[in-house]
Amino acid sequence: MVEWQPLKRWLFTTNHKDVGVLYLVTSLYFFVAAGILALTFRTQLAVPSNTFLQPDEYNQAVTTHGLLMLLWVLTPLGAAFANYFVPIQIGARDMAFPRLNALSYWVYLASGLLALSSFFAGGGTADWGWTTYAPLNTVEFSPAVGGSMMGLALMLLMASSIVSTVNFLVTIFRLRAPGMSLMKLPLFTWGWIFTSLLMLWAFPAFVSALSLLVADRAFGTVFFTSTQGGPLLWDHMFWFFGHPEVYVLLLPGFAITGDLISTFSRRPLYAKKLIIPCLAIASILSFTVWAHHMFMTGISQSLLEAFNITTELISIPFAIIVLAYILTLRGGSIRFTTPMLFAVGSLGLFIIGGITGVFNSSVALDTAFRGTFWVVGHFHYTIVGGGLTGLFGGLYYWFPKITGRMYNERLGKIHFAVYIVGFNLLYFPMQLLYDMPRRIFTYDLGTGWGPINLLITIGAFTFGGSQLIMFANLLWSSRRGPAADRDPWGAYSLEWGVPSPPPEFNFPEGVPVISATGVTYRPVAMANGGHKEVHEAGSYEAESHVEHWSRWPIVVAAGAGIALWGVLMGLPALLFGTVVLAAAFTGWGRETLRGRFTEPIEAVGEKWPFERLENLPLGMWIFIFGEIAFFGTLFGAYAFLRMNSPLTDFVWPRPGEVHNIALGGFNTILLLTSGLTMVFALTFARRGSYVGLQGSLVATFSLGAFFMVNKALEWKELFAGGFTFGTSTASSIYYVLTGVHGAHVVAGLVALIYLMVKAVKARSTTQASGAVEVFGIYWGMVDAVWIFLFPLLYLL
Repeated sequence: MVEWQPLKRWLFTTNHKDVGVLYLVTSLYFFVAAGILALTFRTQLAVPSNTFLQPDEYNQAVTTHGLLMLLWVLTPLGAAFANYFVPIQIGARDMAFPRLNALSYWVYLASGLLALSSFFAGGGTADWGWTTYAPLNTVEFSPAVGGSMMGLALMLLMASSIVSTVNFLVTIFRLRAPGMSLMKLPLFTWGWIFTSLLMLWAFPAFVSALSLLVADRAFGTVFFTSTQGGPLLWDHMFWFFGHPEVYVLLLPGFAITGDLISTFSRRPLYAKKLIIPCLAIASILSFTVWAHHMFMTGISQSLLEAFNITTELISIPFAIIVLAYILTLRGGSIRFTTPMLFAVGSLGLFIIGGITGVFNSSVALDTAFRGTFWVVGHFHYTIVGGGLTGLFGGLYYWFPKITGRMYNERLGKIHFAVYIVGFNLLYFPMQLLYDMPRRIFTYDLGTGWGPINLLITIGAFTFGGSQLIMFANLLWSSRRGPAADRDPWGAYSLEWGVPSPPPEFNFPEGVPVISATGVTYRPVAMANGGHKEVHEAGSYEAESHVEHWSRWPIVVAAGAGIALWGVLMGLPALLFGTVVLAAAFTGWGRETLRGRFTEPIEAVGEKWPFERLENLPLGMWIFIFGEIAFFGTLFGAYAFLRMNSPLTDFVWPRPGEVHNIALGGFNTILLLTSGLTMVFALTFARRGSYVGLQGSLVATFSLGAFFMVNKALEWKELFAGGFTFGTSTASSIYYVLTGVHGAHVVAGLVALIYLMVKAVKARSTTQASGAVEVFGIYWGMVDAVWIFLFPLLYLL
């Protein structure tokens, strides 16, 4: 039996359940931090003419509270349950890419620590509100370096989410147990599928917006300070992310609510086959409603009407889901346990939030309510009421499975009662403050807002105090609570058929096989093609800790965090972080070359609709889908700047006036030729030619490196001619587009070095062909992006 020290376990684990616990504890930590900030600024607003906080302190508290709650609490809390339970619910032994799973957590933690450290930077942290509106986010109005640090923290967080998203989608679509068709998945897993798809498309779009913001703040570009871009450009880019993000926040808790209602009413979920298409429709429509946040920005009347309609349409699928939940309760044998109370509470609060949201879809009403506390109340009823309340229900529901102990039911119900009272005291009176601006730090006695604000603040402290009951209950119960059975609720999903807590690889009896008559188990398939009979828990756990151990995810995250911190704080930190990152990637690659994390962990089960794609190629294709959103949003920013140029009398440089078309064309030939040599590399690998494989990889590397050298010389020449980052919007977009594309080329060159080493060490070229194929997909994307960039930047 391998010795497994507790500290090493939590630092180096890649076990999906351990990663889920890490997410859970960390998201609750950020929840406490965000809650303290909320109580701080609610104290400021409790009475008129208060001086408890200064304006800058108030703005920083509001900004950080909003960002923490939305991005470091709600989504990661859902990710905690998804990490722990989705693999078990689909019948898998682990995630598809265990190290990437651990990496997503450590990058998430690094991003949160970077965000909180911005408080201690000179001048404090970001103070522009959670929506980061321009021009408040520019250096002119927010010069403190803490604002730029917050922007980098957000980019790091988005990277964590994208890595996690790719991993979940591959796991769900490729690792389902035999008989586990998509329609048999629990609603929570379905909710996480759509959450992942939303993150895959929306989060890269936000990275695009943040790239422009950080470029403005750190390098002097002019995207949000120019008349061609400015606040309207930020609004479009932010809300294209921001409104789908609302459903990223809502869907995990809302899906848990459905599962809890079904479990505790002892009835199958009503119209589940209709709920899933409704979730799909709502997810698609979420990308068509972003401009309803911009009704007062002066956009055209036709756009106002279009987004008015799409906003009203998106309420229909959610109305159908709500009715299905209610009809599930009808005639059921309902047990009002603590999880069920939170589920019913989540449903009721979401209905209130949904009704108030319909008002906001009207251009006329939105003109009156926009920017007031009415919107704050509506938003929190929807997201905190529908999302967080459902997640708390899930916390009580799965607590026995995670810890192996039951919580105190009486304390749980007291927590719910105080929670609901505090919630409604906090947010319902905000609906009455439809004439109070939401972004002011104090107000006069004559406004008449004082009594309602005092009531809201009392509700805030009541709501916050209710969480202390929950923490006390769960902390005490995790050590001293009565032992939990496998299934204390009589639930139906697979996690309730395994011990509490589950063993290392989830299913001690073997691979679950789902059929109409129930669940049976068969022996675990081993990597060597043999089989190992498993009859009791722990009989194949001896080597599990070795399989679930890697130091490199935490080192990669540490290197990335230090390097980004060094971008703003100084060259030594940047160099140190870069060295750590390089060492971590080297170690990661050596670990892979030694055969770690390469054994098949899935059963031969349900893989529709991706039977023909292996895990790695599917993961790369999903990643490319996100890259389309990233570059597509940047191209959208380019189009916005070009279309606005005639309106502001700015003349875009004519072809050949600034950029050397011949050099750009030569670089295009270089990169396209490198794509051809990658095709040769894959062909030689499949045919068994070592010489051809290595020669093609070296040629690809040489052509890519030559491309980057030419690009660096071109930048140097342009700078010498006065065409710098901040010369105009034309120069800004040129440097950002070619810069981010160049970063992708450099990443590809690093991967090529690994491929060349792998080809040398492989026993046969066929062993290397899979990695060559995966890299070829990536390199093809790099080539395709440049095919768009060359005409846009050089020929138009």
